[in-house]
Amino acid sequence: MLQEMLKMDKFRNYALVGAGGKTTLIRRLTEGLRKKKKILVSSTTTFLKPGFRVYDFLDYSYVRDYDLASVDHPGVYIIGKGKNQEDLMLGLESEDIAAISEAFDNSIIECDFSNGRRLKGFRDFEPRIPPSTDVTIGIVDIQSLGLQVNAANIHHLDKFIELTGSSIGSLVTIDNLTRIIDDPRALFKDAQGKRVLFINKVEKELDEALSAKLLESIDLQRLHLVIEGSLIENRYLVLYEEGFIQDGGVDHDLSDRQ
Repeated sequence: MLQEMLKMDKFRNYALVGAGGKTTLIRRLTEGLRKKKKILVSSTTTFLKPGFRVYDFLDYSYVRDYDLASVDHPGVYIIGKGKNQEDLMLGLESEDIAAISEAFDNSIIECDFSNGRRLKGFRDFEPRIPPSTDVTIGIVDIQSLGLQVNAANIHHLDKFIELTGSSIGSLVTIDNLTRIIDDPRALFKDAQGKRVLFINKVEKELDEALSAKLLESIDLQRLHLVIEGSLIENRYLVLYEEGFIQDGGVDHDLSDRQ
């Protein structure tokens, strides 16, 4: 089970970054725990409100006018600060998330926005990861390999091109994904706590082979856990683990692993 691989019984606060499955990952992480745990779902940016069947409490306009610590019912609690013209929920400030998350068994926070695209580049202001985060999960879509580098497939196209050295109309390569994972300006920029890479959409033999090739290409010294799998098929496999659990504590400094 994915929740067990990510040790949600030991760590409390999770931050999600990247593209190619963040919304589905939130659903997978909450569905098995919803009836027994109280889970905060929010964002530090804008985010899509999940379907009504996957949450138990929704507040579009949180203003600190109630105390969630007094509510002890398990379930999924989605909290934001309004909606924009595209009907996207507006996220919370990091200090709000730090304060609110104390009242929950787990928090799952979406920390950047990909606008429904398979890949993304990263602007200077993102991702916005709360300092209270215990585990940062970076998501990449293995089936994005071979896609054209264009605005239909890639959010913040200019930043993706700048980071990867690709060009408009070229095809996404293993080297492109490696740079997005390894570059300190990209996927794990400002990551807090443990660093987990989740390689999504590994559904065919070719996907497995490409995932293995990506694993060989990236700098594992910057990661604590690598999981490949399919959120649609609900299948997962740990490819790499080093120091993810150390006496049940959280290592917020990777300097000793460089």
